Amino acid sequence: MPIEDTSSQFIEFYKKKARNLVEIAMNHYKNRELKKSCELLSQAYTFYKKAGELDNAEQVKKRFEEIKAELKSGA
Repeated sequence: MPIEDTSSQFIEFYKKKARNLVEIAMNHYKNRELKKSCELLSQAYTFYKKAGELDNAEQVKKRFEEIKAELKSGA
């Protein structure tokens, strides 16, 4: 039985997982749960990198850094 190439399925899974994590992170942000939002954005960044979605990964990283700065300032 030949081995099927499932890499495209993994890439789609990583992208979908990252999108879901970003959405959940933004919900936490709206509820002022900044630490949880940062944790989820960090995970989303990793999934976008695995999927080869570097532009999306950089956008998530930027948002993560903005929220982290807000967290440190005590806002």
